[in-house]
Amino acid sequence: MPSITNWARVEPRTAGTSIDVGFAARIHDPFWMLARQWQVGEFQGEDAGTPIVARWRARVNSMTRYHAGPIQPNTQLNAAKFDPDSIPLEALVERQPLQQSATVDGLDGLRLAVESGQHFLRLLGLQPMTQSYDKAFKTLYAVPKLSDAQRAALDPDTIAYADLVADRALDGRRLKAALGDPVNPKLDAALHIAAGDGAEVGAAYRAWIAWANELFYQPSPGEQTWQPDRMEYTFSLATRLGDDQFGERTLTARQYVDGTLDWYSFDLNGDINMGTSGDKPGDIVTRTVIPAPVTFHGMPAPRFWEFEDARIDLGSLQPGATDLPQMLLVETLSGYGNDWYVIPIDLPVGSLAQARSLVVTDTFGMKTLHRPTGDPGIQSRSGWSMFSLSMPTEPSDATGVAISNLFFLAPSVRALEGPVLEEVMLVRDELANLGWAIERRLESPLEIGLETAKDVEPLAPPHDGEPVIPQYRLATPVPDHWVPLLPVRISDVTKEVRLARGAVLDLDGQPHVIGAHARILDVGDPASRLLIHEEEVPREGLVVRRSYQAARWYDGRLFVWAGNRASVGKGEASSGLAFDSLDG
Repeated sequence: MPSITNWARVEPRTAGTSIDVGFAARIHDPFWMLARQWQVGEFQGEDAGTPIVARWRARVNSMTRYHAGPIQPNTQLNAAKFDPDSIPLEALVERQPLQQSATVDGLDGLRLAVESGQHFLRLLGLQPMTQSYDKAFKTLYAVPKLSDAQRAALDPDTIAYADLVADRALDGRRLKAALGDPVNPKLDAALHIAAGDGAEVGAAYRAWIAWANELFYQPSPGEQTWQPDRMEYTFSLATRLGDDQFGERTLTARQYVDGTLDWYSFDLNGDINMGTSGDKPGDIVTRTVIPAPVTFHGMPAPRFWEFEDARIDLGSLQPGATDLPQMLLVETLSGYGNDWYVIPIDLPVGSLAQARSLVVTDTFGMKTLHRPTGDPGIQSRSGWSMFSLSMPTEPSDATGVAISNLFFLAPSVRALEGPVLEEVMLVRDELANLGWAIERRLESPLEIGLETAKDVEPLAPPHDGEPVIPQYRLATPVPDHWVPLLPVRISDVTKEVRLARGAVLDLDGQPHVIGAHARILDVGDPASRLLIHEEEVPREGLVVRRSYQAARWYDGRLFVWAGNRASVGKGEASSGLAFDSLDG
């Protein structure tokens, strides 16, 4: 049976071989087009050519000084040397000491001690020795068994792990404490090291110490970038940019908490001097490049027969009558989108740049000199404020004075964040007229963040049956992981009030208090106490988390460190704390 479907193929065929008519692109009413061009001012010639060469000059210098922690105004010090190529700035600033026990028989860092001990045995096995000493080391420096008091305070996973490795695995903490200095290790006679194997054991120990020191990046003794009273990082960088005695430029990051460290995290600090007078001043850098037009999706096509990108339709935007920024953006993209050019400039990582001049040569051979924004030699009605730093004039000044001609290329990375080890939530309790530091996660000896209870105990247990005689209660119970923050006045002159870390009296009749366990709430100095500024605990609260971070530098080196992150909380909370109550 024949098919009932008919196919028709239409092909364009020209009457002649010339394509002049198609290239002419004639329109129906050319006078209307000319009138519209006259109305919008397209006939006003600007005699402007296309830029083909750009020559940029600036003074550039890498940061040479670093100081951890705040610096009081009007202070002059000799800060430590800083090499931006040696380490990512996040690792240098955020690093925190690892969880370690005060004694070798403690529980903190148990899993790391066992795994480091296994690595020592592997290094020891690579040495050419007359016999194996694995059993001797594991017997003399074995992981101790748990006591009854330790078992009562541990979680089931840690107890199972400790029972598995007790008297069977080598404890790296005990090994390091016993052998001591890697240059001259103290080999116990109980190891029965042969006379010809002592050098090999010492070589394995030195290799193990070097490996352990490079495994985690920890701060130097006394270095404190994290400010517990502010729950944020504070540090400063400085370099000598000019040749005169006023050539130092100091950048201070006062409130770094979110893990994203860039130029906007810093302010220019003119109240301190970090001792860069003896450092090398910045060099004059000249870059001659070819400008490239700025491109974006949906921009006007520069060629006649080129179709615009259909992924962005600027015509479908419907801004409101008061949405002036969006209307201005659409007008700029549609009318002047192809008037912008960009020039690539390579700068050393961790450097501070101050532009001097920009000379642009166009297609007509004309050279135009452009001075940087904010130059005293020019009068600009509106300054270019992108990437500009600010210099606060007062300690409480949030904006400060804009510094337009300084660009900081921070030596930063984007680190991989591990599971949360500790989490503390700072909240306000209006009913109890207190603040609370709620320890939602605590780090276990296995370097794992364990969740604590999140519910507040009921004010009175429910009862059934006959009414009971009301009982007097001195205070309602508070969960163990709720640490009170008590307002105290630290100065009678300034009347400043801070929130001091307190403790809760145990209500079971035992004469002891329940205090904080999280390292986030530790000031590091046993003689000091935690005094949090009252403005750091707003009504919305604050959440501080501690976790491991890992990142590779541009040369391939791996950095692993433990750091803190702070973010906005979830609002107020109620502990249900009440005193002198009757339960019945």
